[in-house]
Amino acid sequence: MGKGGVILGLIGLLVGASGLGFGIINYINQPTGPAGPTTYYVYEDATFTPNPDLVYIPIPNLSIVFEIDSPVSLHLLFTCSARCLGDALSFYDLIFYFMINDVRQTNMPWARTGGYQSNTNYEYSTVSLQHYFILTTPGIYNITVTVLTEYLGNFIRESSLWIESYPA
Repeated sequence: MGKGGVILGLIGLLVGASGLGFGIINYINQPTGPAGPTTYYVYEDATFTPNPDLVYIPIPNLSIVFEIDSPVSLHLLFTCSARCLGDALSFYDLIFYFMINDVRQTNMPWARTGGYQSNTNYEYSTVSLQHYFILTTPGIYNITVTVLTEYLGNFIRESSLWIESYPA
């Protein structure tokens, strides 16, 4: 190989090594993105009949407890199947709220379902309740759903609570 080929080969090695060096430096200095979402989920297949009536009662076995150490954005989703009495004289509804650390969240959306004035004994419906908000205070949180019935024969079944948290 001639003198020109050796010099050209050395220049190629220098350019390749510098490119590799710049690649390593760039990889090391890449900012790390926020952690991905964390999903919490609980499902309860059993039937639950709220008792007594006209009292907000937490739905049993439908609670999620988690801890945060920095602000997070939360998306809450509750679903269930509900059976409510429907008659020609009045309404007998079920009313649902989210509950955080044993406090019913009246400042968040709520859901109401029930029978309508008809000749049938019971009406079945699907309930969905969801909300999105930001938690900023570090600590342990217990999130569940509370329900009030206006008639003791009403019940729910196939309940699920889904929470997804994102770094805020």
